[in-house]
Amino acid sequence: MNKPKVLLYTLRDNEIDDYEKLVNEANLPINLIVCRSKEEATRAIVEAEIVFGIHLPIEIYAEAKKLKWIQSMWAGVEKLLPAPLPEDVVITKPWGVFGQYISEYVFGYILANRIKLREHMEAQKALEWRRYQLEPIKNTCLGIAGIGDIGKDIARIGKSFGMKIFGLNRDGRPYQFVDKMFARKDINSFVSELDFLVLILPSTYETAGMFNHDVFQHMKPSALLINVGRGALINDAALIETLKHRKIAGAILDVFTQEPLPKHHPFWQLPNCVVTPHIGGPSLPEDITKCFIDNFNLYYQGKPLLGLIDREKGY
Repeated sequence: MNKPKVLLYTLRDNEIDDYEKLVNEANLPINLIVCRSKEEATRAIVEAEIVFGIHLPIEIYAEAKKLKWIQSMWAGVEKLLPAPLPEDVVITKPWGVFGQYISEYVFGYILANRIKLREHMEAQKALEWRRYQLEPIKNTCLGIAGIGDIGKDIARIGKSFGMKIFGLNRDGRPYQFVDKMFARKDINSFVSELDFLVLILPSTYETAGMFNHDVFQHMKPSALLINVGRGALINDAALIETLKHRKIAGAILDVFTQEPLPKHHPFWQLPNCVVTPHIGGPSLPEDITKCFIDNFNLYYQGKPLLGLIDREKGY
């Protein structure tokens, strides 16, 4: 078997050298083509059999003549799906990587909410001895919109805290650690009992703007929303109005329809909204490269790859 040509590309200049080093250290039977510009990637895509990367301009895929497999460095591939790709090109995403990081992010903010971390820090800043009643998370209801690789990790940890776990997916099929599953058509019933709603759904034509005025109206006034999925899941105008009128307790937002979030955006100023710069599920070179190496070994042996994307569903 000839050594396949692998195009390596990312716009993150501080990471490309790390990826190159990690791939080379694996001693794979490949010809690695490291591209540091759109022009270099445009030339290399013509002969590349494999793309390991992110950020490639989708129009250059029209020049791909021998491409068989794309290993994305990110879990979200919605920007890649419109690319002019032959139907037989396989797309995979990292797997088993983000659950630990995102779970720590989610429960960090859930616990901060229950121990009144912000209130006590504000009291300290004001030099005031103010006591706020701590609230345990045991017996609270945690809703996870998007039960998959990451969602199952969050559900497992939630059960260890004694939480009741609700889940939402396309068809309501059951999952381990989830007490009750809901199909997407039952979204209003799903959110109605929740104390915490975590969004991890992918961005597709079906999920765009899925969390809107109607859904927020069915949530408890004490509920906390945490979005670590995609910004497009939320109707921004609806959430802004909901937070302004305190129809829910608050929102923790790590993803947005436009990133970086524009400085004039209302989310920055809402006192019951926390904005973080898409840090919940970091794509670290050592994690992502391991996925690529494991998948390449399967590819080289002619075996099915892991982390396969269903291009019709969009995830």
